[in-house]
Amino acid sequence: MFVSLRVGLFIRVLVVTALVAGALMLALGARTRPSATQPGGDGSAPESVPATEAPAAPPREIRYRVSGTGGAGLNVRACPDVDCVKVGELDEGATFAVTCWRQGPAVAGNAMWLAGTVDGREGFASARYLRPFTGVAAPACAEEPLALAG
Repeated sequence: MFVSLRVGLFIRVLVVTALVAGALMLALGARTRPSATQPGGDGSAPESVPATEAPAAPPREIRYRVSGTGGAGLNVRACPDVDCVKVGELDEGATFAVTCWRQGPAVAGNAMWLAGTVDGREGFASARYLRPFTGVAAPACAEEPLALAG
């Protein structure tokens, strides 16, 4: 009986060790995959994209409705800030096709800004005045690469 307990314990230790090693390999393998470079969509420096992944699908648009502006409408801006250039406007009740959200200066206590398109121009609108048509919220925008001072 003593021998069978030792063999059973040995097998359990091996299984747990194999599981931990596999999890570590997956975690570290995702960080060290070889990369290929692709030019940025805006003519900027090439962006590093893992070579083993398929190209990213276009962002899924989630429809939001302008609400709570008291009929004044909602400004859409070039960046997530009230001081950015206005690129469009949405009337109360209008639909805004949102792709993602980004943190910005708070508007009436809400620091979320939703990115989307109005009249063919991309911009940001304060989430304070937007309500999703469904219970599905937009995902966070991908982080922009940091520019290195040179």
